[in-house]
Amino acid sequence: MKRRTDIEGLRAIAVLAVLLFHAGVPGIGGGYVGVDVFFVVSGFLITSLLVAEKTNTGKVSLGAFYARRARRILPVSALVACSTLVASWIWLEPLRLRSLTNDVFAVAAFSSNFVFAHRGADYLQSALPPSPLQHYWSLAVEEQFYIVWPALVMLVCIGVGASSKYSVRLRVGITAACVSVGSFVACMLLMNTSQPWAFFSPHTRAFELAIGAIAAAVPIGQSVKTRKVNALIAWCGLAGIVATVITFSDTTTFPGPWALLPVLATAFLLRGGNATSWSPDVLLRLSPLQWLGSRSYSAYLWHWPVLIVTASALEKKLSVFEGLVCLMISLALSELSYRFIENPVRKNHKIVGPRALVLAVSLAAIVGGSAVLAQNNQPALSGGVEATTPTLVADSTTTVDPNVSTSTVPTEPQLPGPSTSIDAIVQAMAATGLPSNLTPSIRGASTDMPTIYSNNCHAGFSTTRPKKCIYGDKESSVVIGLYGDSHAAQWFPSFEKIAKERHWKFITYTKRGCPPADIPTYSKVLGKVYKECAPWRENVMKQMKLDGVQTVFIAHFDRLLSATTRVPMWQKEWRVGIQSTVSALEKLGITPVVMEDTPYPGQDVPTCLSRHYTNVQLCTPNISSAFRDDMHQMLRDFDDAGVHVLWTRQWFCTDVGCPTVVGNILVYRDDNHMTVTFSSFISTLLGGAISDLVNWVSSHPS
Repeated sequence: MKRRTDIEGLRAIAVLAVLLFHAGVPGIGGGYVGVDVFFVVSGFLITSLLVAEKTNTGKVSLGAFYARRARRILPVSALVACSTLVASWIWLEPLRLRSLTNDVFAVAAFSSNFVFAHRGADYLQSALPPSPLQHYWSLAVEEQFYIVWPALVMLVCIGVGASSKYSVRLRVGITAACVSVGSFVACMLLMNTSQPWAFFSPHTRAFELAIGAIAAAVPIGQSVKTRKVNALIAWCGLAGIVATVITFSDTTTFPGPWALLPVLATAFLLRGGNATSWSPDVLLRLSPLQWLGSRSYSAYLWHWPVLIVTASALEKKLSVFEGLVCLMISLALSELSYRFIENPVRKNHKIVGPRALVLAVSLAAIVGGSAVLAQNNQPALSGGVEATTPTLVADSTTTVDPNVSTSTVPTEPQLPGPSTSIDAIVQAMAATGLPSNLTPSIRGASTDMPTIYSNNCHAGFSTTRPKKCIYGDKESSVVIGLYGDSHAAQWFPSFEKIAKERHWKFITYTKRGCPPADIPTYSKVLGKVYKECAPWRENVMKQMKLDGVQTVFIAHFDRLLSATTRVPMWQKEWRVGIQSTVSALEKLGITPVVMEDTPYPGQDVPTCLSRHYTNVQLCTPNISSAFRDDMHQMLRDFDDAGVHVLWTRQWFCTDVGCPTVVGNILVYRDDNHMTVTFSSFISTLLGGAISDLVNWVSSHPS
């Protein structure tokens, strides 16, 4: 078995990469691969112990194995989870405590990875602030591996001829190889459908631990030539780990095929790290690395909560210096927990059998109980004031009467241009306390969503054919459509209300994360280029023609990511893509209306309001950050060129900022979508702006 000192040095490199990456240190863009190094090392160590136990004693004691894991993992894990909950109660935004209590439950149940996989795969939750316990996902993956792998080793080593060292290593090695191949294939398949599940799932990460198991099972040759070759390979492995830490970034597809580089590099280092006197062991045995490696588990658990809670307490993104200060605090906490909890409990060999079981159950109960206590004692989230419901007066060039034909109008009506802010918005800029009668409440904001989400009319990621969902008056001769991504879907309550009032036929063509503009995009939720958009858009065009749509309203989130750069697309890309869509619709005889995007608050609004419930203006985004000047200029150019543009800014903002609470109405349900309540509220304004054009187009078919 490899000397312990080498393992500690390798752990130090892995945890240092993770810590510096999370602190935002430049040049460590791939520091997250430190977790993958940990996985390989864990697979190597556990398998080495199991193989040694089987060959030395002829059996594998699952009870002894799980007792060791309980002493090693659970005490510090429980300490950090409970400490994080207490610190979060003091400094974290109150609304985040609700999801944090669920995360604490997941820690107690060793299922954090499933919670974060579900959250990351949920398009509506993927933009939420990170949990202070999110890093527990990797610990959960290891714990789940520990449940299965020892039993599997014991099973494959049963039978005739299973007592020799060669037979044990052969059987374990073949089993680990099969697990590696199956897990890697599953990872590749899932990367194409849901990157979060590929990232967090135990069956898609098992290949990393299994490759470590292979490194432990395959014997190392002892000839001089073999030892020299192994030493060279080990240096290549160390260089490979450093290279991936430096060259990888958040744009690297992960844990796809690129994950093999740090994983195989770690396996190579494990195989020959101490093969000769000039092996990487000479570096790995340095005292600072030995110190950090022995405390790597505690350091890993402490660093993330300290970074996240500090950022929340300071209400800002941490600078690199501030991040490094947080790491120093984390290392101090690591030293204390290592000296007084982790090491004493781990070395207490009296905690075996029933005592180990009592330890595990007791710690899980303490963690779970703290979550129950926090969940049942949520802080109040009201400024102690009650606001009145705001009122609106529609601006329209004519009195809207759906029963009066506009066929006598000689020219096509024009939509209203940019105008001054409505009174309700101006008044909202002077509000202070969060209303006690806020609708929806900030705790219920995330569920205040259009019905097209729950009735499956808003197409999912994999769908390439439009959903045909008709609202309003289904027999009407006036047919309008709503086309785009979730920023089109957020307008559904307003359009549906108008369609019912004016007896229009209203059809939706919306899809998650898919813009109506003919532009390739990258989906953070899927973790890949969003290839399902192009065929969906093509099918939508055909369907709108068949449905007899006369006027279609086009809306999109103008901060979607480019397929090539994975940063928000430039105006140039939007200009070409939208023009292509407008031209295609006009060729079909459909009148397109390009809608100005809604303001971008830049943070989860309900979360912010939960902290600043005595002064909601602290959550008000300024006008320069809420809108892109380049996109505004693009829309002006389209407007000047004769394309119908629906300007909406005056319904949300003043020249200074964009209030998040209007009267007793919450404007946003997250960091960029309207609540259903506010969308319905401004339907009067929307109806007044579009009715003349819609009726004229209906009476003047192309």
